[in-house]
Amino acid sequence: MTSASLMRKLDMLEPLINAASGTLEPTVYGVIDRVDNIDGVLVPNIIRRWVGTIGNMVATEEEPTVLLVPKLEPLILKHKKYKNMFGGRGGMKTRFAQNVVVADVHSCGSKVYVLRERMTSLRESIYAGIESTVKTSGLGGFLPVPSRWEIRNNNGGKLSFGGMKNIIDMKGTSEFKRFLMEEAEKTSQNTIDVLGPTLRDIEGAELWYLWNTGSSQDPMSKEFILPYQSELDRDGFYEDDYHYIVKLTYKDNPWFEHDDSLRQELEKDQNKVKRGIMTQARFDGIWLGKFNDDVASSVIKEDWFNACIDAHKKLNIEPRGAIVSACDPSDTGNDPCGFISRQGIVFFNVKEIEAENGNRKMDLACKEAIHDGCDSFGYDADGLGATLRDNVDKSFSGKGAHIFAYKGSHAINDPEAEFKSETANLTNRDPSKRLKNKDVLFNKKAQNTLSFSERIFRTWEAVVEGKMHDPDTLVSFDSETIAPNMMEKLKAEASKVPIKPADTVKFYTKPELRKGVILPDGSRLVIPSPNLFDAAVLSFDKSSIMAVIEEVDISQINTASSHRW
Repeated sequence: MTSASLMRKLDMLEPLINAASGTLEPTVYGVIDRVDNIDGVLVPNIIRRWVGTIGNMVATEEEPTVLLVPKLEPLILKHKKYKNMFGGRGGMKTRFAQNVVVADVHSCGSKVYVLRERMTSLRESIYAGIESTVKTSGLGGFLPVPSRWEIRNNNGGKLSFGGMKNIIDMKGTSEFKRFLMEEAEKTSQNTIDVLGPTLRDIEGAELWYLWNTGSSQDPMSKEFILPYQSELDRDGFYEDDYHYIVKLTYKDNPWFEHDDSLRQELEKDQNKVKRGIMTQARFDGIWLGKFNDDVASSVIKEDWFNACIDAHKKLNIEPRGAIVSACDPSDTGNDPCGFISRQGIVFFNVKEIEAENGNRKMDLACKEAIHDGCDSFGYDADGLGATLRDNVDKSFSGKGAHIFAYKGSHAINDPEAEFKSETANLTNRDPSKRLKNKDVLFNKKAQNTLSFSERIFRTWEAVVEGKMHDPDTLVSFDSETIAPNMMEKLKAEASKVPIKPADTVKFYTKPELRKGVILPDGSRLVIPSPNLFDAAVLSFDKSSIMAVIEEVDISQINTASSHRW
């Protein structure tokens, strides 16, 4: 046996030896399946009891110190590098984590680091909650609290508090074996990339992440939810050699039905949804731990988009018409190219195309469009050089497809026509005034974005409210052919399209979005380039569609009855 492996074994055995010798008092964990109200007293129904250290438990009949639900049981029974708890309000994530780390310090002399992305004061942490747990737990050995940035136990264990910068700068990080990142929804991709490797150098270290679900495009979502979405949706948890990821909501909380305050908050938000004050998507994000990509000032609500998923199936609309493919090549920077294909109103292919440069991205987009059998191919030509345009022409040479170069910065279609909007409130215009398109719309991008948002809104009306609309004015996204992560990303982009404050309807440029948009509440939101959404929007540009109609056999379009993908 090598000295390194011997040290690892001793490191694992030390807390067990200490606990067995009486130096430390082991913690007893009770697993409960319900809480009963017996004569006004809440009595947890304990189905299993465990004693020992995290990852080294044995069954016992002793009275428990810490209670938990079965979903959380693997967190104490198994050792994992990453232990993640996410979800919605009332899911017991924070309470459970506080109880475990306090008990671990008490029973094992563990050193725990509680951190956030940024922390300038203890008030920004869960310090108060942990302090309260220490005082009410009945566990001995803790020194008087509060102590500045630390809570110590006379057995040598401690809880330290700080921000990510403190971890990076700390020389004594190796003394900590458990790290607790609270409010992890604010964690940056850089922190995820740095923190994991940092802790891999610490034998036996565990990183616990706690967060309420935010946008599907947040770093935590992309790192720990989206790759395991199917398992999380099916089982409520995901597990491999390195991860245990569990989703928790109020439905997992056996104390919820006995908590009048929490139930009242739930009922209040349910009433908000019924009154139209809160979107269903926001409610689901707060209480059910689902993604929430809504931006208050966006022209598209997430609820509307959700209604468009498989709308053609919900409304019994058969896909028909020309196949249109479109891309936003994003020839500058590291952004992937956004690509879509649709037949009539039904989108059947949504993906990102990554390559070393804009020319290669466009080449791959053209190949994808040809593979989809497109009748028409369009691309965002704003800022593109002649080389890219030539590449498109070469790719489609002899294919018979109609090619259109779209420039959202150009003048609108039908400037003298009367401006009409079924969602006129989005423009902050008086719908009673007879205005022309040129009076309201800043450019073609504004015109087409607003038009696409109205397609989505009409589809919501048709699916949710049963309102009759011309099927050709709707839109649908096929969940069988669009990958779940691409559907989530397109929805996230669509739900983050705020109108720019201006005299006319105008939308932010991509550089402006990346710099940050000031929302109505005064906060700044940085929005990644919406390349998928922009590709979807430009595919419905009126001039390009009219060109297709002239070149395609209309009788075939109108009578097509089968999918072409």
